[in-house]
Amino acid sequence: MAHTTFGALLLGSFMALPKAFKMQINSGWIKSKGAQHILKILENAGHSAYFVGGCVRNSVLSIAVNDIDISTDATPEETLRLFDIDNFKVVQTGFSHGTITVISAGIPYQITTMRTDQNTDGRHADVRFSDNITEDAKRRDFTINALYANSFGEIIDPLGSLKDFNPLKIKFIGNASHRIKEDYLRILRFFRFHAQFSELTMHYDPVALNAIKDHQSGLKVLSKERVWNEFQKILSTADPSRALLEMSRIGVLKKIWNDENIHNIKNLIFIEKKLAIEPEPIRRLVAISKNSESISLNFSRKDARKFSLLKGLLENKHDLAELVYQFSREIALSVLAIHTCQQGEKLKSSDVTKIEMAFLNPCPIKGEQISKYVRGATVGIKIKEAQRIWIKSNFTSNEAKILSAIGIKAKPDA
Repeated sequence: MAHTTFGALLLGSFMALPKAFKMQINSGWIKSKGAQHILKILENAGHSAYFVGGCVRNSVLSIAVNDIDISTDATPEETLRLFDIDNFKVVQTGFSHGTITVISAGIPYQITTMRTDQNTDGRHADVRFSDNITEDAKRRDFTINALYANSFGEIIDPLGSLKDFNPLKIKFIGNASHRIKEDYLRILRFFRFHAQFSELTMHYDPVALNAIKDHQSGLKVLSKERVWNEFQKILSTADPSRALLEMSRIGVLKKIWNDENIHNIKNLIFIEKKLAIEPEPIRRLVAISKNSESISLNFSRKDARKFSLLKGLLENKHDLAELVYQFSREIALSVLAIHTCQQGEKLKSSDVTKIEMAFLNPCPIKGEQISKYVRGATVGIKIKEAQRIWIKSNFTSNEAKILSAIGIKAKPDA
């Protein structure tokens, strides 16, 4: 059943039934032995404990759940004590802020003490622990993330957030400006949820957009690492085009990356779908970057290498089949997709076929064969020559012919 239909039926039923009725989610994760066991340990010790945030939100939307968060009135010290037993591994993820991670059967459960924010600086918050679920809900970012569920799957909705699920709306809790100033990363999270749920969210909340416009300069106080971590989540969604274009329209994108070529994003995603390749943040970032763009975000070494590689390969024309052999099928397809979208061209089936033929037909000449006859840098040169001859033969030549063509006389087997 489509997400929109599911949400409409589920919420319609909930709104129409008596107040005594508790909306219930029946997703597999909530019935799992691990999830139930963790809540029971907390409850049997006299504490309240609820599933909260994304796992509840996604279950209401009939979307897969990846992470399970739990909110409790137990202090971090008490939570640590309760799970210092066999069958659990405990990691003090953010102990000073009330968070520990309990791992059961390889599945992590993030347990956080209910809290309220005391002092904030736009990046971090000093917290006071609480036993009040409404106070805990009020300190969260968006209304869709302020739903709780008990061990039976019954939903607790302290702020009346369910009304924002039909249709789905991304709205800040309480005063939007206050929420943003508590942590400016929430600006990017706002657009990330719009990108993530692009098929369900039809409109942008005008109150949220006005607050973002007023406070977007605050993004500069954030570390480049936090900005990139959130930005790449946006770029990794199935179709972030609408969110990115809105970020560009109101000036947010320019605060973190040059948006000179943002118009490329829709065409790139269309081409990605044609090629049946997964969303990839570096590919998409290169596509919307201007030619002289340098790395201004805190990339990992792997991401930085990939960004520089793709930018470099796009500066000159390369044989796509050679790129498969020298790098990978994924790099060759990325170069094809970016080049096609940047040039405003139609995707050529012959280019796609060439990549797939190279991928399915490895060159018969390898480095260990060449190194029997030549040494040093010459090995790499001869391998590339062999690959070109193999490609030119339409992947039909053989080892002896290729070796002869690159000037190597193979020794007969003893």
